[in-house]
Amino acid sequence: MLIGKYTNTLDAKGRVFVPAAFRGDLGEQFVLTRGSEEKSLYIYPMDEWENFVQKLQQLPTSKKTSRMIIRHFCANATNCTMDNQGRILIPQELREKAELKKEVVFIGTVNKIEIWSADNIQTAEAEDIDELLESLDIDF
Repeated sequence: MLIGKYTNTLDAKGRVFVPAAFRGDLGEQFVLTRGSEEKSLYIYPMDEWENFVQKLQQLPTSKKTSRMIIRHFCANATNCTMDNQGRILIPQELREKAELKKEVVFIGTVNKIEIWSADNIQTAEAEDIDELLESLDIDF
């Protein structure tokens, strides 16, 4: 299960250490793509990526919004592996879209990992969780 929050530093070549707590759940190969929020990225373990792709395949491609969603995730997806030191290379285009500069935050969200710049996650976390839970009618 992918849970927890960790911060690592992006090097000049665009490599970053994947937190040790996540490495075992990712396996040898996994998928890195854009996140659903504008300045985020997602890492999917391969089995979770396959589940996600199955959901994308259920979308009606006759609708423009469905094609846009599929394009958003698939056109920006890349197969990843870690090097011997536990680092991944985040492609330049994805680093730019997520505004990754130095501090990179990894957040486990049960079935995938979100990647954010330290600055952008602070803004995203400023949302009032109570209002969000209420909007979904979730009681804890």
